[in-house]
Formats: sequence, C-alpha cells, structure tokens
Amino acid sequence: MDNVIGGKFKLGRKIGSGSFGELYLGVNVQTKEEVAVKLESAKTKHPQLHYESKLYMLLQGGTGIPHLKWFGIEADYNVMVIDLLGPSLEDLFNYCNRKLSLKTLLMLAIIYIIDYGLAKKYSDLQTHKHISYR
Repeated sequence: MDNVIGGKFKLGRKIGSGSFGELYLGVNVQTKEEVAVKLESAKTKHPQLHYESKLYMLLQGGTGIPHLKWFGIEADYNVMVIDLLGPSLEDLFNYCNRKLSLKTLLMLAIIYIIDYGLAKKYSDLQTHKHISYR
C-alpha cells in the first residue's frame, strides 16, 4: 500500500488493532494535522468500514462525534480517516492507578463515541417503535 492515502494523508505507525482492522497514526501532508487512519482488508468476508463511514457522515457535527475526513479504497484496503482523539478511557483509568471516579471522568473532557462498525438501528424512523435484535 502507498504511504499516502487519498493523495492527502501520510500513513504513520500502527497505534491499535481490533477484530475488523487496524488503526494507524496519519498526517495531513498539507496542514500537518495528525489524524487516525483505519484500515480494513477490502477482501474481508464481512466489511464494516463503509457502513461505519456512512454513520459518521450521518452524525457529523454532533458533540462527541469524530469528524470523518476521508473514506475510500486504496490498494487492497478500505480506508477511513477521522480525527485523532486523545487517550482512551482505559488509558486514563490505568494512568490514575485504576482509581478514577465517574464524576472526575465526566468533568475531564468530551467523551467521544467511536467504532460504529456493528451499530444497528433500534427504532423505526416512521413508527418510532423499537426494532428487536435478530
């Protein structure tokens, strides 16, 4: 894979991974802004990243929602570029020797909601009734 994604984002070091892909540090080559780059094999049996990017676009602008910078296919990967966020709640918890009250945590900053790959609708847009999980 080329180290520049979408002609704009330079791929850096790996900063995380999960069951559906890998997360890398990236940099916008024009503005030098650091970003998060999520990669998923385009050959995966159950792709999640395209759906996740659609949800980010839908929720764009809401408090606690990272900004979607770019989505597309590069080489053999589905690629999504979003805001690079701060430490995870787990990181903060461990930093404080696993002693962190909910009150303190909620006063620290905005808590971002991420990873929508397996998200599902829970209510019908027309009837507003609950859609049961299958």
